[in-house]
Amino acid sequence: MFRGSYQHTVDSKGRLSIPAKFREVLLGKGDDRIVITNFVVDGARCLEVYPLDEWMRFEEEIRKKPKFERRMVLFQNYYLGGACECLVDKQGRILIPPPLRDYANLRRNVVLVSALEKFRVWDQDAWKKMFAEAEEKLMQDPDFLNDLNL
Repeated sequence: MFRGSYQHTVDSKGRLSIPAKFREVLLGKGDDRIVITNFVVDGARCLEVYPLDEWMRFEEEIRKKPKFERRMVLFQNYYLGGACECLVDKQGRILIPPPLRDYANLRRNVVLVSALEKFRVWDQDAWKKMFAEAEEKLMQDPDFLNDLNL
């Protein structure tokens, strides 16, 4: 599983160095391929990055869903349609395709944030705002975590 968050930069060619702890997880899977796709939380855009085996597991779950149900079609158009398979190079970097960089407004400073079997890539300013909003909700609603049934 991926854990923690790390600040990094995207270089002028769109390459992003994967943090060492995240690379360990990827290398442990024995595959240098990942899948990157668009994601949105409360109107804030970011990217989700899956190791290939986790993405394939996710696709199997999607195959079990009703193919013609409107919400599923919309979801597939958005999430699967935006997906791109990429390689982790020998230096531990990924090349984020321009359409995905533009989608998530990734210019230079980014934050990679764990999400269990995957991780997210946020523009640094968008992440700061998202983190502050989450903290505020936690502080305002003492039952917030209890309602999650963790």
